[in-house]
Amino acid sequence: MRFVNIRELSRATSKYVKIANEEGEVIVTRNGHPYAILQRIDDDELEDFIIAKHFNLDNKFKVAQKEHNRGQTVNARDLLEQIDNE
Repeated sequence: MRFVNIRELSRATSKYVKIANEEGEVIVTRNGHPYAILQRIDDDELEDFIIAKHFNLDNKFKVAQKEHNRGQTVNARDLLEQIDNE
């Protein structure tokens, strides 16, 4: 993992894109603090990323996990049975 300040990134963008592609993430810093991450992504990962962000799946998963931990969920079999009975 590499660190680069935003000024150096703007001077040598191609260099750091290549590093991210070949070596892994590049952490971009601004005023000495983490600011962004530059990382490789392929077509399939991009599609998953867009869908997850568009539907806010990260937050929905966290809410579902909390509900499950509090016992506020129903398993799929019971839910289907409940729907059939209605």
